[in-house]
Amino acid sequence: MLSTLPAELLLSIASYLDSHTDTLRLASCCRAFYPLLLPKVFASLDLIEHRNGHLSHLVHTLAFKPALAQEVRTFRVSHGWRPTSGVRYEQEVILPVLKSTLGPDDNLSTWDLELQSRGNNDAWTVLLLALLPNLEDLVLQVHEFSNYTLEWMVRIAEKESSGLSKLRHFTVVCSDVDGGLSSSHFLPILRLPSLRSFCGHMICDGGSSDEEYAEDQSFDAASYVPDNVRYSNITHIHLKSSCSRRGFANLIGAPKSLESFIFEHSDNPNYADDEGMYASRYYPPLQRHRETLQTLTLTDECTNNYTAYQIHDYDYVGSFAGFSALKELRLQISHILDWDRGWSDLNETSRNRFSDVLPLSLESLILDGLETEHTTELAEAFRDLLLGGKYRCPNLTYLEVKGNWMHVQQSTEESNAKPRPMPAMLEEFADFKVELELLCSAAGVGFRLRDLHVEDIIKRNGLYGFWSDAL
Repeated sequence: MLSTLPAELLLSIASYLDSHTDTLRLASCCRAFYPLLLPKVFASLDLIEHRNGHLSHLVHTLAFKPALAQEVRTFRVSHGWRPTSGVRYEQEVILPVLKSTLGPDDNLSTWDLELQSRGNNDAWTVLLLALLPNLEDLVLQVHEFSNYTLEWMVRIAEKESSGLSKLRHFTVVCSDVDGGLSSSHFLPILRLPSLRSFCGHMICDGGSSDEEYAEDQSFDAASYVPDNVRYSNITHIHLKSSCSRRGFANLIGAPKSLESFIFEHSDNPNYADDEGMYASRYYPPLQRHRETLQTLTLTDECTNNYTAYQIHDYDYVGSFAGFSALKELRLQISHILDWDRGWSDLNETSRNRFSDVLPLSLESLILDGLETEHTTELAEAFRDLLLGGKYRCPNLTYLEVKGNWMHVQQSTEESNAKPRPMPAMLEEFADFKVELELLCSAAGVGFRLRDLHVEDIIKRNGLYGFWSDAL
């Protein structure tokens, strides 16, 4: 019988369960299981899809049982307006938590009304977070009318209170906010001393008016110095579907020593005509971390998946030769070299080479947005870098180049066939691939040329049950 197994073995078995519900059912099987497995149920809480009635019950449970609250390490929650019944509010339980959570200037009656509301769960999230002394990972999905949680987090960060004293990873998803949220909402929160990583989805700086656009356009990134720099212990920043005409200078300047910056750009939702990435404006603030930065990605999110959209945003970022710790670099091809665009020629030329921009420490290089006009000059740049060995980039072990439409465009009959056949690679790309494979093989560098259009075909074939080893 399971009840006769040692506790260590039972915990090992429970670790293979896929859901909290299954773990809770196992815990409820007998009295011996319950105290052993119940804490595992509370180690990770996911309320992204739950209504605020569930959240109110959870606050009461953890207020009654602080030992369970101490087990919580991961918490995911969404602030949505979800009309619901069953909101639990026992004042004798909630009032002590409320008083210990809020400052003396807060109006408790306002919070009373908010907590008893059947819609927004923002205020309940604050109470729950205040009950979790060992929380390490927080995922917060915010909405336009959410403000309690972010304001409370700012307050405890600025006052250096005991709340969230072990929080290491903070993820905020702003996709349900019209136009996203500005980075200014989160800069104070980065003062939390335990915080090490910040991940933001749809963090968008830059206003919607013509005046704001003109002001951002004239911004001098090279000479700008934020009011507050190097005040945060953050080492990793990851921004998805985000944008900033000013290159997130304040956000990048906040960490004392940044080790990883990953930025996946999307068009500015606050200004319909603004599609620029402003890649070169990220370079001056990143230079402050040239001795610690190990991973850097500056790319457009549309290069992650197949799309018919082509990027022609030529904006030389700058040289990373002085970034002594940089190991992984991912950039757009139109940004890594200083391209001298010749409109009368199909081939682009550049004013520099990879040996001018890549650091000796680099181990992995990924280039996005390959187009036909890049192939000749890009092959020459790689010959300059790799011919005769890796002495110009001695630690390089992996090179990846990717784009769309490297293959012959298919007919309607071919594109509608199931399975859809793999198209032949266009001659200019085939020649480029062969040359890069030979150069990389001779230098001991792994190489991969990816066509996202072909990968999309393979993916769709897989959905129909047809599999391919083409890649």
